[in-house]
Amino acid sequence: MNELNGKTAVVFGATGNVGHGAAEGFVAAGAKVVAPSRTAEGANQLERTFAGRSLAPIVGDISDPDDAKRLHETILERHAPVDHVFVALGPWWQEGSVSGQPPKAWAEVRRMLLDGHVHAASLFLPPLSRREATSYTIVTGAAAKQYIPNTSLLFVATNGVLALSKVIREEHASDAVRVNELLIETRIEKQARPGVVPSAAFGEAVVDIATADVRGEVLRYDSPQQFSTS
Repeated sequence: MNELNGKTAVVFGATGNVGHGAAEGFVAAGAKVVAPSRTAEGANQLERTFAGRSLAPIVGDISDPDDAKRLHETILERHAPVDHVFVALGPWWQEGSVSGQPPKAWAEVRRMLLDGHVHAASLFLPPLSRREATSYTIVTGAAAKQYIPNTSLLFVATNGVLALSKVIREEHASDAVRVNELLIETRIEKQARPGVVPSAAFGEAVVDIATADVRGEVLRYDSPQQFSTS
């Protein structure tokens, strides 16, 4: 595959299973990938994993407003223009009911699961909106659709991500950039095993979204054989 030769993709969450698959897909399609990581350890892991391939790790925390601005400026300074942005953020959280949480719990869960999405959209969408053949993909999951016991704060924060997805898809409906939501309804892991989709296979779907003439959609991913709009 070389659909994206000469293009640059920014992948948030590349140390995780979903983001790793996206990075694999973009690299395989010929793109240069910029992969932010909150920690130097994560950036070093990416450097080892993608050694000799077209991926540039960078340390920065998109969930922090000041660091998000610095990260955005650094990416544009070193790697502009950016053609595709893929945002998969946030760990799993299942720590109990709202009433049982310490005072600072919501601020931390919101920072991990929602703030980074808001910062990424506000910083990267304005320049993308003026350039043809660009895309912005915001990743959501099934846990935001149906409440799972003890995922209280995760459910609230990820529903904020659903709201953000709707807002940015509508706000940029007539712009050059194609904004889509990718709703993942299956388990994706870096290593292939029964019952999961390997990251590399998922990465092919990510490239399909980035290069397809589709905008403003919620794209459901159930498996490599089940990929549809909703």
